[in-house]
Amino acid sequence: MNRMGYPQPDYDPKTMLEEISQIVPFFAGITWENLGNNGKQWPVAIDGTDTQILHQKEFKIGKGRFIFKEWRETTELVDHAKDYPYILTTNRELEHYNCGAMTRRTGNEQLLGDDYLMIHPDDAQKHFIAEGDYVCVESPRGKVDVKARITDEVKEGVLSTTFHFPEIMINNLTGDIHDSEAKCPEYKVVAVRIRKSKGKFKQLATQE
Repeated sequence: MNRMGYPQPDYDPKTMLEEISQIVPFFAGITWENLGNNGKQWPVAIDGTDTQILHQKEFKIGKGRFIFKEWRETTELVDHAKDYPYILTTNRELEHYNCGAMTRRTGNEQLLGDDYLMIHPDDAQKHFIAEGDYVCVESPRGKVDVKARITDEVKEGVLSTTFHFPEIMINNLTGDIHDSEAKCPEYKVVAVRIRKSKGKFKQLATQE
C-alpha cells in the first residue's frame, strides 16, 4: 500500500484490529488492550462484552431452513467395498500443508521427509505387514506404494495417509464421486485393498 502511494504505518496487531473493527460489526468491541490472556468469544458487543455461550435463546444471524435428507451409503462403498474392503482417508500433518509446495521448501522437510500409511495392528497382522514395510494400496482407479506405520490411531478397517508428497501420487486412488449437496469431491472415503509391496519402492529400500 505504501508503494502504491497510500501511506501506512508498520504492521502492528493493534492497528489491524482497529481497522477490522471499523468494517466488521461484531469486531467493534474488540481492541488489542481488552483481549486479555484468553481473547474474546465472538460475538463481542461495542462495550467489549463477549459471548460466553452462543445460541442460548436465538440464532445470532437468524433461522435457516432445515432440509432433511435420508442417510445413504456412499456410492464408493456400495460399488467397490466387496473387492476393496478397506477405507482410505486422507489427513494432514502439522509440518506440511496440502501438496507441500511451500512447506517442503523449508526446514519442515527435515522434520517430516516422507509419507506413510497408518494401519491398525490387527489389519497389518492379517497381511503380514510390519512397521516400515512398503505397502501396495490399490483402489479401482490405480495403486501406489507407501511405507507402513503400524498404529492404533486409526480404527480397524480404516487406513490413513496424507497427500503432502505428490511423488507417491495418492490422488491416483481417489474417485470422482461428489457430495450431492455441496458438490465437493469425496476424498475422505476411498475403497482400497492392501498387500505388501512388490514395486519400485520396495526395491529401492532393499538397495539402500
